[in-house]
Amino acid sequence: MAALLLAVLPACSSQGGVVRSPAPWVTQMGLFVPSQQPGDVAALARHLHLRVEGLSAYTARTSWRGIARYVPPPTSLRLFLSVSMNPAGARPAQVPGHLAVFRALAATLVRRGHADAIIRIGWEWSATYFPWGTQSTTPAQYVTAFRAIVTAMRDVAGARFGFDWCANSGSVPSDGSYAASYPGNAYVDYIGTDQYDSPRSSWVDDLDGTGGLAYTAAFARAHHKPMSIPEWGLYGQDDPSFIDLMHGFITNPANHVAYDSYFADDAPVDTDITSFPASEAAFVRDFG
Repeated sequence: MAALLLAVLPACSSQGGVVRSPAPWVTQMGLFVPSQQPGDVAALARHLHLRVEGLSAYTARTSWRGIARYVPPPTSLRLFLSVSMNPAGARPAQVPGHLAVFRALAATLVRRGHADAIIRIGWEWSATYFPWGTQSTTPAQYVTAFRAIVTAMRDVAGARFGFDWCANSGSVPSDGSYAASYPGNAYVDYIGTDQYDSPRSSWVDDLDGTGGLAYTAAFARAHHKPMSIPEWGLYGQDDPSFIDLMHGFITNPANHVAYDSYFADDAPVDTDITSFPASEAAFVRDFG
């Protein structure tokens, strides 16, 4: 999803008004709004009594040129950037021939002050709706492409990026296992999953199913990596219990959630927290 996020966290240290996390184990919380404007995200953060940590955005998926020409918005906040592995009409197997795209992107990020960005490559790889999804690639092709992008972006002078390998809860890889698509510890800094309050699944499913929250936390622990939940939210209904359960999971130190983002959108399914009064109250109580 094309998105922009401002992250927030409990006060740790600050410089120039920007709160910084001292370690990846401190959970940073984010918000998404459909306008993708920093002012609108900051306004929602104030409305929910949240403290701004950083800003996240997504590259284009329309062309290789679009990926290469992404320009981050002017901000002193840390950037959390989801990077398209390949555009529509292409496949991950073509990535090694287009590495100049990712070097150009990395150079732009470094030049504009985002050398420490967290990069989420080919997000929700376990699903079938993105051009890098399981319908378009074998696990080996995905791993090769992920590694090649990480290597190309790291090679740019001044880069200090962190890289996030993020699946989608409930989207089970064709081989039934995460392991075959994992790029390896040398190429991954965060292991994540995206979670929504789907009426088609129970909280137990959300936790323990392949790609679920507890499943992903266990996979991350096994690889000695912090976990992330870059997208989570309601699903067209007011459900404060879901907010409470997510808060409990996110704040449990055993799960080592490094950052998470509430997705406040109204299409194609309404996940906007301000549309659901009971859930908004729970969110403010839990996270504000």
